[in-house]
Amino acid sequence: MKKTRNQQGSIIVTILILTVFFSMLVLGLLVVTQANLTRSRDRILLLQAQYSAESGVDATIAKLNAGDTTYAGTGTEVTVLNNSQYRATFTTSVVTGTSSKERIITAEGQVYSPAAATTARYVRKIRVTAERSSTTTASSLLSRNIVEVGSGVKNIVTKDAYVNGYIKMDKNTTNLIAENVTVAGRQVGAGNCSIGGSGNLLKPSSFSDPTQTKTNLLLAYNNCITPPGNTSNSNFNVLANQSTISTVQSTYIPWDQYLDSSYTNAGSCSDWNSGSSPVNIPSITGSKKTHYPDSGSNISSSCGTNGDLSLGSTTYNISDSVHIRANLCQASECQPTFNNPTSSVVYVFVEGTINFGSLNTTVGSGPIVFIAYGADPASKTSSCPLGGSIYLGGDSNTYAPSVYLLAMNGICLDKTKFSNSGLPSTQTNGLPTPALGGIGGKNIYVATNPGSPWDLALDPNFPLAQIPIDLSWRQASYERL
Repeated sequence: MKKTRNQQGSIIVTILILTVFFSMLVLGLLVVTQANLTRSRDRILLLQAQYSAESGVDATIAKLNAGDTTYAGTGTEVTVLNNSQYRATFTTSVVTGTSSKERIITAEGQVYSPAAATTARYVRKIRVTAERSSTTTASSLLSRNIVEVGSGVKNIVTKDAYVNGYIKMDKNTTNLIAENVTVAGRQVGAGNCSIGGSGNLLKPSSFSDPTQTKTNLLLAYNNCITPPGNTSNSNFNVLANQSTISTVQSTYIPWDQYLDSSYTNAGSCSDWNSGSSPVNIPSITGSKKTHYPDSGSNISSSCGTNGDLSLGSTTYNISDSVHIRANLCQASECQPTFNNPTSSVVYVFVEGTINFGSLNTTVGSGPIVFIAYGADPASKTSSCPLGGSIYLGGDSNTYAPSVYLLAMNGICLDKTKFSNSGLPSTQTNGLPTPALGGIGGKNIYVATNPGSPWDLALDPNFPLAQIPIDLSWRQASYERL
C-alpha cells in the first residue's frame, strides 16, 4: 500500500508567488500613477506659463488703450501669481509694426516651481499683433454727453443723432428733424428725460432709405416730448426705457491714425499765412510736409503768434491730412474758406481750439474733418454754457457741407447764419440745403440764427463711415513661439 505525501507547503509557496505578483502590480500602478500625476502637473504649470504670457499681452493692450502708445514693454518680470507651490511671471516687449496703427507684442510667461526657485522650470512664449481700429463710426450729430438747443433755433435737420446723455430743446418753436435718434442717458429729474424740453420732434419729408417711413427713437429712458412721447404712432417708432443701449466711449482720434512716418515736418507754420489766397497745404503738392511745426503734441509757441494762428478770410486748398500745433484764430474770429481738391477724406488735427466767425467750403470740395484736441476756453463761457473748444459764430454766413467738426470737448454754434447765394435754401426733396457735414463732441450747444436764410442741416451724404469712433487697440493675430 502506497503512502500519501504531505503537500501542505505548496500553499505557502503559492501565496508567496501571488503576494510578489500583486506587490509588483501595485508598485507598477503606483509608478504609472505618479508619472501621470507628474505629467498632469507639468501640463498644468506649462498652461499656467501660457496664461501668464497672455496676461502680459492683455496688460500691454490695456497700456496702449490708456494712451501710452510709446510703451515698449515691461523690461523686468511682472508677478502674476505667487503661492506656496509655484510663482508665475511674465515679461513683454513691444515694437511698432508695419504702420503706426500696429504693434507687435512678444510675451514670455514663466513658472517657478518651487516658488523660491531662481530659474523658471516652465516657459511659454507668444507673439501677438495688435491693431488700432474702431467698432463704430460717427453720426451726423454726435455727443458724448449733452445736446442742448437754444431758444432762437428754428430747425435742426440730421440723418442720425447719437447722444450719450440727453437732448434738450429750450423753445417750443424749435424742431428736431431726424431719421434716427439714439439716446443712452437722461436728464435727471422729473420725467427722467432722454429727450426733453419744449421743442418738437418731426419726421423728415423723405428718408435716405426709401423703405423707411418713420423716424426711429431708441431711448434709455423717457421721451418727454409729446407727441409722440413713449408711444409709437404713424410718424415714429418709439422704443423707450431700453436698458441695453451702448454708449460712445471715445471720439478721440490720434493724428498718427492717418499720418505715419512718411509725413514730414514743414519746418514752421509759415505755409498757413504766407503767400496770396488760395494757399496750398502742403505748399508743395504731394510732399506730405503737413506737420506744423513738428511731430510732437500740444500747442507750440513757435507756431503763429505764441501758439495762435490767424487764418483771416483766406482760402486754403487742403490736399492731404494735416497736424498743426496751434490754436486757430484764438485772438480774433476768422472767416476762412477750405477746399479739398481730392475725393478722399482729409483730416486737420488741431492741438488747440478753433474759433471761426464763419466757415465755408468751395462748391465741389472733397470731405474735410477738423479734429480739435483743445480744452474749452473760459472766454466762451457766457455764450457757450456747454463749452466751445470749437466755436462757430458771428454774423457772417456759413456754408460748409464738406466739413465735419469733431471736438474732444465742447462744440458751440452761436448766432450762426447759413446761406450760399448760389444755391436755394431747400432741395428738391423739400429738406434744407446742408450747411455742415456734421458735428460731434463731448457737449454740443446750438444757438444758430433761425432761417438766415437757412436753418442748420447736416449733410446725410457726408462719408461718416470714414470717421472712426471708439478707436482702441485689439488683438489681430496670435502665434505661439
